[in-house]
Amino acid sequence: MKNAILIACIVASAFLIAGCGGSSTSTTPPANNASANNPSPVVQPEVFAQKKVDVASLTQAVQQYNAAEGHYPATLQDLVPTYLAKVPDAPPGYKLNYDSSSGAVTVVQQ
Repeated sequence: MKNAILIACIVASAFLIAGCGGSSTSTTPPANNASANNPSPVVQPEVFAQKKVDVASLTQAVQQYNAAEGHYPATLQDLVPTYLAKVPDAPPGYKLNYDSSSGAVTVVQQ
């Protein structure tokens, strides 16, 4: 009986993994324009992921600057060229928000 349950779990897992591995080649834009402005990671995964990557790399550079200099940079531009090659652009419709007193970097909708 335990073997049957184990086999069923393995088969179910294989179907789930196989279903998640494919890539979509659809180029159809969203039918609803409201979803284009939705910041949800489910609705806009690429934009959401891009925002997180930019914030993570900027936060890391800010922390490195703070460790080396003993204070946070006054602007994100102070990180160039030592800690970043250039300050990355925010996704369309968003802007980078930097708080020099705490070193916090966020992406906010314009």
